[in-house]
Amino acid sequence: MAKSNLMDRVANDLARGHTHPAKQRLHSLIAAHPNDLDLRRQLADVYRKTGDLVEAGRWSYLEESADPMELLAFERAYPSPASRRAALRWPADALAPTDWVRRKLAELPPAPATQTPSAPRMRMVFQLSWARLSAAAVLGGLAIVGIYAIAERIAG
Repeated sequence: MAKSNLMDRVANDLARGHTHPAKQRLHSLIAAHPNDLDLRRQLADVYRKTGDLVEAGRWSYLEESADPMELLAFERAYPSPASRRAALRWPADALAPTDWVRRKLAELPPAPATQTPSAPRMRMVFQLSWARLSAAAVLGGLAIVGIYAIAERIAG
């Protein structure tokens, strides 16, 4: 689908308050046009409206007028310069359209091929695993107490 058609759909989605399909369409457009700063600005605006500071900072990172709080949230979620570079999804061979973007990208070395931009999600999975382990330990302890109580009644 043509870029203009998708942009019309994004505008229609946003007019109806449907931010999720608008984000999906903008992500698709950015995948096809990764160095289009206007698309990145629009996606940052949608995330800003939904209160997601990390993603708003991610997609406005290459804007000279980016909100410092959003940038800080993005930098905390992606602490290493290489992970930030990967999260930006800026092609290594793409030319920067402005001097500002060129300088910002120069601060971020290209990410290794094995690095993924979803590192924060991996931490969340780890936390969920600890929560499950804790719940299993509590339930296991209760089961042991229950078995002991039943054995005690049977014995006597």
